[in-house]
Amino acid sequence: MPSPVAAFTVGDGSSLTVERSIPIAVQPEHKTPGGSIFLTSIDHVDHILVSTVYCFERSTENAVDVVKQALSKVLVHYYPLVGRLGKSSEGKLIVDCEKKLGVPFVEAVANCDLDSLGDMSILHPDVLGKLVYTDSTTQNMPEIAPLLTAQVTKLKNGGLILGIAFNHCMSDGISAIRFINSWAEIARGEPLSVVPYHDRTILKPRMPPQICGPYDDFVQLSDESNMTALYKKEQLVCRSFHFDSEKLAAVKKMATACGQGKRSITSFVALAALVWRTRSMALKMKPHQQTMLTLPVDFRSKLSPPVPDGYFGNAVVFPCCLCTAGELIDEPISSTAERIIEAIERVNEDYARSRIDYLDRYGFKEFSLGTLLVSSWTKLAFGSTDFGWGEPRQFGTGGLQTKSCLFLRGGRDNKDVVVVLELPFSAMNTFQELLQV
Repeated sequence: MPSPVAAFTVGDGSSLTVERSIPIAVQPEHKTPGGSIFLTSIDHVDHILVSTVYCFERSTENAVDVVKQALSKVLVHYYPLVGRLGKSSEGKLIVDCEKKLGVPFVEAVANCDLDSLGDMSILHPDVLGKLVYTDSTTQNMPEIAPLLTAQVTKLKNGGLILGIAFNHCMSDGISAIRFINSWAEIARGEPLSVVPYHDRTILKPRMPPQICGPYDDFVQLSDESNMTALYKKEQLVCRSFHFDSEKLAAVKKMATACGQGKRSITSFVALAALVWRTRSMALKMKPHQQTMLTLPVDFRSKLSPPVPDGYFGNAVVFPCCLCTAGELIDEPISSTAERIIEAIERVNEDYARSRIDYLDRYGFKEFSLGTLLVSSWTKLAFGSTDFGWGEPRQFGTGGLQTKSCLFLRGGRDNKDVVVVLELPFSAMNTFQELLQV
């Protein structure tokens, strides 16, 4: 009998105590441009706060001041982050750079060291709320709500956690980590390796719009399996599943074992195929239930000319695989992997421009429960987040969305993959039983 993948339920952090200072507004060190920043239809898709933590096992005595001063310097280059959301004359979201309200910055002290916090890859909301500062009083007031917040929490034995809350309309993961790494470069006394590019009008919709297929990507799935009732009835559970190199090799072998694959398969594609299939089974989808897998694909290099290297914004689209649950469960995983590869390969300039036009005309519609969004952060350059006392030992996030699955790097050498998702209690137990390699 194969052994199941190690699974971890997120702790509630009830024993964690954090004392915070009153937030101060950090402003750019020098005068920055006013006016406004155009936001694209892709930026409009999601303007929720995305919280992340960077966990360092050692720091310096003046670490808080180093981080704060470097933030003031980097905001000269990333000046839109000190502004606030506004509306254009057409009623579209913009960044109002006249409202220089700054970035709230909080100093904090915790009652523990990094080792006692355990696995930080995915955080319970209560833990996240202690390590990442957000202002709940501005949540429904975008005109004054900060686009970025920062909290530095000092731990026992010299450890430190940097907690960030980023408004997703400002950047995708690539742009966000580039900002963090630029911040770290300045803290180390180095010049920026990449200068940010703020003109988002290069991704304006075409006039008239030119919306073309594949139309599967626009399908709204009906709930033929009554999953909605299950999600309402049961407690939602978030767990992480760790795949080391041996388990990843086993998953890739499964994805090629039946000889259906026409080309080499990456660990990401193999894992995505396995998780999509297993989730569909765990949710007891009926054979005729339509199910969809979607994944973010960076299109910066797909345009002609390419999107500038320092582009600060969202530049991803979400190609989809659509089939019935019966087809998904009956076919070999190699065939599912092939579906995913074909979806990724569909992303070219025409595809990206078509999706921009579609979102501008029709807006974004929430994914149904039959859809799984798989997002991988394993290739993001977290290792460059060195503020002068070494790379982070752990990286974590929280606020996982119900229809999402996140792939993170894990293990002491960051070569493992941590798969994180949320399911109703009974479905999660079934998922864990089925997810064996």
